[in-house]
Formats: sequence, C-alpha cells, structure tokens
Amino acid sequence: MPEHAVLPTSRRQRRTRAFLAFAAALSIGSINCLPAAAADVTVVNPGDLGPSGPWFRLQDDPGNAGIPNGTQEVAPFADAQWLDGSLHLGIGGGETSQAAHPFPAPVTLTSLLASGISYSAYQDSAGSTAGNTSANLQFPMICGGTFTTLSFEPGRNTDTAGRTGVVPDTWQAYAPDGTSSWRTSRAVAGFPAQGDATLAAFAAACTDPGDGALGVIARVGRLGSDTATLDTYVDGITVAGTTYNFAVEGRATAAVKVADRVTAGGPPVNGSVTYTNPADGPAYPDTGTALTLKGPAGLRADQVTLTVAGRRIPLTAGPGGTLVGALPKSTVLNPSGTSTTAFTLAVADGAPTGPLSVSAELTAEANGGSRKPVGVENAASLRIEALPSPSPSPSTTPPTPTPTKSESPAPTAPAPAPPAPSPTGPALADTGAGAHKRWLGIGAVSLVALGSAIFFLARRRAN
Repeated sequence: MPEHAVLPTSRRQRRTRAFLAFAAALSIGSINCLPAAAADVTVVNPGDLGPSGPWFRLQDDPGNAGIPNGTQEVAPFADAQWLDGSLHLGIGGGETSQAAHPFPAPVTLTSLLASGISYSAYQDSAGSTAGNTSANLQFPMICGGTFTTLSFEPGRNTDTAGRTGVVPDTWQAYAPDGTSSWRTSRAVAGFPAQGDATLAAFAAACTDPGDGALGVIARVGRLGSDTATLDTYVDGITVAGTTYNFAVEGRATAAVKVADRVTAGGPPVNGSVTYTNPADGPAYPDTGTALTLKGPAGLRADQVTLTVAGRRIPLTAGPGGTLVGALPKSTVLNPSGTSTTAFTLAVADGAPTGPLSVSAELTAEANGGSRKPVGVENAASLRIEALPSPSPSPSTTPPTPTPTKSESPAPTAPAPAPPAPSPTGPALADTGAGAHKRWLGIGAVSLVALGSAIFFLARRRAN
C-alpha cells in the first residue's frame, strides 16, 4: 500500500527540523543512538490523540487540509496484550487515517533496530472490502538529506507466528528486524520511489549527518479504489525504547457475594460474582472468571464442591495452599454492561474448619491472544463450621407410669390411737393387729388374770 505520510507541522516539528539543520551544520553523524533495553510502557488515552498531542491525527496538521480523513480514535476494542482498548483506524472510499508521534530528536535506523521495533494489528473483515491489507507502521525520516517515508506493510511480511500476510479478525504481532521489507515513498540513497529494501539496507544507506527517523506513524492510506474500505486496530507500538499502549480510561469492577458460613457435611450455600463495566471501559472479549479459594490449612480440592448451573467446576491445588478453578466463559462485556455468574459451594464432612476466602478475577481472551486476567478482581469470605453433634439417645429403662385416677391405690385406713394407760397398770403395746384380734387378746389376758385370782383365794382357805 504505497503512501506518503508526514508529521503535523507543529512547533514541535519545526523545532525538530531546526535541530536537523543545526546537526548537519556541525557535521554530527548518528545522534540519539539508543542501547538495546526493555521498552518502557506509555499509555495513550483518548485525550492524548488530537491537536494537543502527543499523538496527532491526520487533520491536526494544517498541511493535510483537503485530504478526507476516516476514523482515528482510541477505541474500546480490546487488544490481545492488555485487553484495555486500542487505536482504531478505518477508512471509506478515498479516505486516509493516521496517528503520528514525533520524536524529540531524529533517531537513526541503526538505533531503532538495536532497541527493537514491534506492533500489533487487527483487520476487521466486517468493515473491510480490501484483502491482505492492514495498518502500516511508518517512519517519516531524512535519508541522504531528503525527506521520505519508510512503510512496513503487513500484507507483504511475516508475523511473529510465522504467518505471511494478513489474517482477518485476528490480532497479529509483528517484529520488523533488519531482514524485513520496507518501502520508501521517495527516491533516496539509490532506492527508487516506491522501491522495496530491507530495513538493514536503508540503515546502511541513510548515514549522512542529520539522517534518522523523525517519528513513528500508524496509518491506513488510500487503497487505489474510491469504494474500497478498511477497518483496522493497532496497539503495542514499540519504537525507540518505548511501547505505546492505546487504552480507554475506564475499567470494570467486580463484586463477590457469598453466605456467612457453610457447614462441613451440610447443604451447599449460594454465591455470585458480578462485573460492572463503565461507559468508558473496554469491550472485554470472551470473558471468564478465575476463582481462588483460600481456606484452613489442609483443605483439599476433593473436600470442596463448586458448581455453576448444576455443573461441577474442577478445582486444582494452587500456590500457597489455594484451590483454583475457572468459571464458565461468557460473551463480550461491553461498555456500560454487566455480567453475573451464580455458583454454589459445599464442603464435605470432616474438612478442616475456619475462615474461607473466595476471590474472583475477570479474565478475557482476544482472538489471536491467550486467556489472561485483566486486573479486575474482588473477594469475600465465609466460615467453614463443623456439623453439630447429634442429641443424646433416650434411656432404655422404661419410665414409671403415672397412675391414673382409676388406677390409684385405695386409701389405707388410719391406725387407731393406742389405748390410754390403765389406772392399775401400763397400757398394752400397739401390735398393729386389727380390732378383732385386739379384743381376742384382751379377753385372753382377762382369763389369765381371773384364773390367778381364784388360785390365790383357794390357797388361803386351805391354810
């Protein structure tokens, strides 16, 4: 896709050109060479793309007046690395779109190669009629004292997965090196206009004082047809030691709810995790939940039953004595959207008791990337309690029946009072005999006394 692109002629750009002229006058060779190092990540929010920079759209340069511009924005469409938004570049017939970032000073191609160059691009087939075409990465630069634009075209190169050309509806990562093919918009250093060469060849040729890249551009240019369309997304532009992450500002929030306690060996308890996405949040694709349980020491995966919609969720041992599981995946969580997953939790009899934390983190997966957490998480806690001991078994000794009124024993007649003492002798002892037996006893005593009196009287007469 041959095209000619320039950076906005802002005060920053004029300072850059003045610096180039000054450097040439002093015969300075390669300037601002950067050592190979891990790139720092700089977030580019929607407000960072516009007239005030640090990233500029096509129409932000008065020199581009009259060139129809397409879509140029930081959008919610999630990239495959951070899943927090991306740079959206789209065109209709005859339009052009770009996002340009000027360097504070020109950087040699040799330095750019040494520090590493990469970016990711996505072609949305639903809005594209052009095939094998995606967003280009460009370096507007000075080579041999002449201004030109070098363009890396995905359709003519290989991505980091070894695929040649553009795969629609898939995030593709590119890491241009010295062997990658680039196209120059103008004839420079022996290369013809619209000619192709490796970046190493351009680096070796563009070594005059002041030569170097003035900035970096992501661009979708004219497609050679007044009716052709192209809808693309770009992210992770890495150049001159910095990685630019295009991201919307909002982030979803999570809320975990569980019961206060669960009984080991008892019924399951209910829980849920809810994600709420603000209006300025990303469009999280293919969402899911990573659930982590942290319970008392010794709690095993086979002692916990986690279910969603009646289906048991496998748990595996994680670091630090945790148990981890993945709740079922859902669809895209769009801006201003919510998503709730209900679950139940049961603990087996004999499991250790104590506090149990339940934490959930939102995961997502963009086409062309791997599933990963996105930093949206929340936790709640409950307590595992032992099953209460059963009540004591009743005694086997039959209870003494309480007599009813009809079964009550007949009342015992009160014993008669002992007889009063006789004037001539002691009273008889109470034997406890009945009245009839007592009279028989009294009669016998009276007969004995009468016989004794007759015996003594007869003896007296005989004498």
